[in-house]
Amino acid sequence: MTSPHLDVAALHAALDVQRRSSDLTWREVAGETGVSAATLSRLAQGKRPDVDGFAALVAWLGLSADQFLRPGGAPSLPSVDGDLSAPAAISAFLRARKELPADVVAMLEDVIAAAHEHLKAAEEPE
Repeated sequence: MTSPHLDVAALHAALDVQRRSSDLTWREVAGETGVSAATLSRLAQGKRPDVDGFAALVAWLGLSADQFLRPGGAPSLPSVDGDLSAPAAISAFLRARKELPADVVAMLEDVIAAAHEHLKAAEEPE
């Protein structure tokens, strides 16, 4: 049995989807999560956050930490508590599916983010 490991790419992708769907900058994400901008920059480079930073980030996403731990198999589709977490949860699920090419995952993330933006705009009162 292989040791569980943190899928940093999936975590960063989920954060980016959530950030874009919330129309935030990375600095704003740092402020909202309490994690330094430097930590977010290191994530983009594939480096793992410390445990407290990881906990803060998954809490901000509204997802379980298990969604980013890879024991060897792909996780089941996560349950989502709240509308804003949906794009991030779907991104984490897609990134866990190693049979999907990275360019296909990126394209699907873009489509999901665009659909989420469209739905948010449709719900806003005029």
